[in-house]
Amino acid sequence: MSVRAAAAEVTRQRLLDAAIERFAAEGLGARFDAVAADVGVTKGALYHHFGSKEGLVEAVYKEAIRRHADQVVAASSAGTGRARLFALIDESARLYTSRTPFYRLLISCHLAATTSRPELAGVARRVQARQREYMVELVRAGQADGSIRADRDAEAVGHTVNAALEGFLVQQLEPPAAQRRWVAQFRSLMEEIL
Repeated sequence: MSVRAAAAEVTRQRLLDAAIERFAAEGLGARFDAVAADVGVTKGALYHHFGSKEGLVEAVYKEAIRRHADQVVAASSAGTGRARLFALIDESARLYTSRTPFYRLLISCHLAATTSRPELAGVARRVQARQREYMVELVRAGQADGSIRADRDAEAVGHTVNAALEGFLVQQLEPPAAQRRWVAQFRSLMEEIL
């Protein structure tokens, strides 16, 4: 990679990081020029790297998903298939109910993908498909190692876990104690059926 290309990539990442912070604080309607000012570049630099505000929002959504996935996969990478599945449930629920600005941003992006930002819908569909695949992989690994009952439909379990975790995403308006109770109840139900 040339020096120029490396510098461009550094600038792009700085813009992306600044946009994540700005969108987390102000929502997806944050001003384009404010993001550029946060990094000390012109608005033209944002257009150069992302093409449009929609392109920046899409890049922010993809980066937020990547960061979330990195954390969840790291937390669910060791042990039996069952242990890995429950580690994924626990870590996802913890992150989704954390009420941090980053997770409020991720929630905003998920909701926008289904309502006001059609450019995010394709990203959301691909993410959903990959999440379900990963959960099904964990269930199948558990069935293979004997930690999850073999008579359970791996795809149905994976889809159920994914749906519940997505439900936790939208529980941000509920009190934290209620969120913790629902997560515990879901976990208990999964323990019983697996």
